[in-house]
Amino acid sequence: MAIVIIPAWQPDEKLISLVDALTERGLQSIVVDDGSGEQYQHIFRRIKETSLVFTHVKNRGKGAAIKTALAFVKKELWDCQTVGIMDADGQHLPEDMIRLLEVAKKNKNTLVLGVRDVGKNMPLKSRVGNQITRIVFRLASGVTLTDTQTGLRAFGWELVDAMLKVEGERYEYETNVLLEMARKKVPIKEVEICTIYHDNNSGSHFRPLKDSLRIYRDILRFTFSSFSSFMLDYLLFFSVCWYRNL
Repeated sequence: MAIVIIPAWQPDEKLISLVDALTERGLQSIVVDDGSGEQYQHIFRRIKETSLVFTHVKNRGKGAAIKTALAFVKKELWDCQTVGIMDADGQHLPEDMIRLLEVAKKNKNTLVLGVRDVGKNMPLKSRVGNQITRIVFRLASGVTLTDTQTGLRAFGWELVDAMLKVEGERYEYETNVLLEMARKKVPIKEVEICTIYHDNNSGSHFRPLKDSLRIYRDILRFTFSSFSSFMLDYLLFFSVCWYRNL
């Protein structure tokens, strides 16, 4: 059994088309309404027959929405083998989600990322932000990834607990997942997907200043933590060597 999690805040009818497409392909979706408000409830009502819908009364962030769905998967869906996560804005194809789920099923204990073409097909703002984050992420973690900001991901049941423990409530959660997987030496596999942007990504709810600050703050915190661990290990090693030479 495969589950697809879709965090949604103030979605349009593309969410309905996405859920219908997933249902037609035999996939069960869990949609989390992250405090969208009354004026968007007609969208969520139309998908309740085919999708499980959870609601946050107030907007809590993309990371919090993902964790709400993961908590339900852990508690209730014990026969779930793989979990996918995708955005609600129509920028991910159901066929690409299926491909990632198949790769995750064949590669246990692996995080699978849907990698977009970070080139001229991507809006300039998104392309520059992605390139900067890739460089900072590589310096902090030692892991090279093509697309650190992709929202299309998949993994097996065995990683659900780890995903729930990752810190972060908003967009920084997705970067923190990558950092935590890198720290734990969990393999990260990349799968090329279609690059789709509607109206130059005008439907994105990403706040360039606030959300970027959250992301880079947590990367810096990870870097400091890793350096502190390295220094502690070095000091312990030095102390043992010194003691043996007494």
